[in-house]
Amino acid sequence: MSDGATAGFLSTVPLLEGRNESDIADLARVLRRRTVPAGETLWHQGQEARELLLIVEGAVAASLHAPGGQVVEIGRAGPGEMVGEIALLDGGGHTMSVQATEQATVLALGKADFAALLARQDPATFSLKRRLAALFTARHREQLRHLAGSLGGDEADLAGEDAARTFAELDYCGPPDSRYLRRMATFHDFDPAALWGFLTSGRYARCPPGRTLLAEGAPSTACYLTINGAVEKVLIRRDGRIRVGLAGPGKAFGYEPLIDGLPSPVTAITRERSLLLVLPRGPFEQLFHREDAISRVFLDVIQRDLVATLRQSLRPHARLAASV
Repeated sequence: MSDGATAGFLSTVPLLEGRNESDIADLARVLRRRTVPAGETLWHQGQEARELLLIVEGAVAASLHAPGGQVVEIGRAGPGEMVGEIALLDGGGHTMSVQATEQATVLALGKADFAALLARQDPATFSLKRRLAALFTARHREQLRHLAGSLGGDEADLAGEDAARTFAELDYCGPPDSRYLRRMATFHDFDPAALWGFLTSGRYARCPPGRTLLAEGAPSTACYLTINGAVEKVLIRRDGRIRVGLAGPGKAFGYEPLIDGLPSPVTAITRERSLLLVLPRGPFEQLFHREDAISRVFLDVIQRDLVATLRQSLRPHARLAASV
């Protein structure tokens, strides 16, 4: 595949929409084309990540190690789709093993080139970050759909108006000391001025333990960031419940409905007394769609949380897949 043919393919990839011809041509020059025979393993779960792959032709399957030594397939990717990006984004090992199910043509983007692509300050890079957030949100919803199905029954009976009443009853307060916020591990590598711009975009609220902040199946009126304390994200059915995440200090939650317009995929309940940054829909949308240093911090916080959430959700997902 020539650089011109590669560029032509890249221009059809939805994730890269908005990049100009020069950007696409630059990207085409650093991508490496490979033909992968059917049955070849591209990488194993836990292996150090050195690249992500864009599928041009053919298909690959992703599988997880499950309890009891089982290996279970959990999904497939075909033309125009991407695999391997999670490990490049968080520096961990690959989340799943990936194997070609038929002869496949792939384009490989190395770790350094992917980091450089996301480090740019142009509008296309902001667009890419928003598209990644939407992609990861859709993946997370799919994971949760499978997990919820394992519990049986209907969604927890928590009406949207109850969630709204809980939100209205939050005990709003002033912001914590800026030095405390800057010391939080999540924020160490952010520009202090841009970070403070993000952390003053909403209101702070104290919340007692056992308070429902989000109800599965109900609209979300805000995105939250835990400053201290902890919030459990759970799926609740008559036949049981699964904890699918824990939002501790520096972790966000409640953003999925504000990204894709769908109801909340989980119920969020404070596990202990917590201090939260509350970003209602208006400020959230401004931060999500702007293209400045403050918006960059915000998008990076959301991206990091989504990547961590996807990793976290794989554990119960593997147990469920093994039990089927």
